[in-house]
Amino acid sequence: MSLFYLSEVVIIVPRFEKRVRAFAIDTSGMMLAIILTLFVSSLLRFIILSIVFLFIYIVPYFISSGQSFGKRIQGIKIVRMDDKNANVFIVISRQLFILLASVLSFGIYLIFGYFFITEKGVSRTIHDYIFKTKVIDLKVEPKGKNDILGKPESLKKRGL
Repeated sequence: MSLFYLSEVVIIVPRFEKRVRAFAIDTSGMMLAIILTLFVSSLLRFIILSIVFLFIYIVPYFISSGQSFGKRIQGIKIVRMDDKNANVFIVISRQLFILLASVLSFGIYLIFGYFFITEKGVSRTIHDYIFKTKVIDLKVEPKGKNDILGKPESLKKRGL
């Protein structure tokens, strides 16, 4: 976990595992819909899966800026590089790029994305560089609260 200080507030860059869990939560919802529609007609399956796709991957970004259901559960958010809310169309385009690249590469893009994080302290992947976004952890602490010398002994023992 990396910390960046901006005007008395610490911006925490989430661990990549949080991003993976958020993506898995969203994708699990879609996979569940696919499994539940295996035994319905093709047209009905297409309609149901289209609606589910919209409500899992598109609609949440209109409801809560920069967060899908998985990101909300994990407490992370997509923002612009200047830490302001990203435009909803940028966020949706970014999400569609991730899905398209994942499907076209048979999931290899997701594995490659894990190893692409090269900037020390910044959790950014290929799609973040393309769309000029980053993911932040919504846990915000006042400046100095995360100082190792200022922590009680009980928290130090727990590694917090």
